Amino acid sequence: MTSLLRYKIMFRLLVATLLLNLTPGFAEIDVYLLAGQSNMDGRGKVEKLTEKQCRPSKSAEIFYRNPPHASEGWQPLQPGYSIAPKYKGGLPSPTFGPEIGFAEAIGKAAPDRRFAFIKGSKGGTSLRRDWKPGVKGQPDTQGERYRYFIETVKQATEALAASGQAFRIRGLLWHQGESDSKASAEAHQKRLVEFAARLREDVGVPDLPIVVGQVFDNGKRDTVRAALRTFSEADPACGLVTVEGLTTWDAGTHFDAKSQLLLGERYAEALLEVQAATEER
Repeated sequence: MTSLLRYKIMFRLLVATLLLNLTPGFAEIDVYLLAGQSNMDGRGKVEKLTEKQCRPSKSAEIFYRNPPHASEGWQPLQPGYSIAPKYKGGLPSPTFGPEIGFAEAIGKAAPDRRFAFIKGSKGGTSLRRDWKPGVKGQPDTQGERYRYFIETVKQATEALAASGQAFRIRGLLWHQGESDSKASAEAHQKRLVEFAARLREDVGVPDLPIVVGQVFDNGKRDTVRAALRTFSEADPACGLVTVEGLTTWDAGTHFDAKSQLLLGERYAEALLEVQAATEER
């Protein structure tokens, strides 16, 4: 092979590589996992949002699964991937969760990035039973919602890979605890530690940043709120989102539309801090 021919081949390979990396479909996507019960699923009313906030996103997608409901694959992010009690319609629904505020805030922080949210959440579920990680490889010991969520992550990431998308799982947003309010702080913290360890193992990201959100303080959830704080302080790859100043549309449980947006913004701020601290280590 002559030097000129070798040069031409190398040049063509270089051009092909550059074009591949510049093609939007091949840019690495930041994947975020969203799990928990009703305030993660979301009970904010879509009708309270602006027209702009209701538009499908051009930079973020969502893969939602709350059996028997599902997004039927990846969809452009927009409000409505939430199933409130007694809702029988399709998706998008009339309610939304913190992903809307989260997407807006994290998009402003990284305007050149693309985002994908894998969301598996259901109201009224407990960490004690429904989200119990059980024994690895023994589904009968695991809670139904935990099994569903791991299945959802697998389905969603396989779909990304099949489409030729490079991706990286960057963090977990967790909001749950109302259904475990009668547990002691020690018991709930232990369950959180077990859940986080198994989830990190099952998704293959040992140092996965995790941000947990406080449940609303109605005077009967002190143990859960204490457990969430202690867990976040003990885990260097974990952060805590406070709900101070947020409001609910019902008697002290479900955040209203304005507060759901603020909750999502706080999740973004906390997660960016945890990511930065994790990368420094």
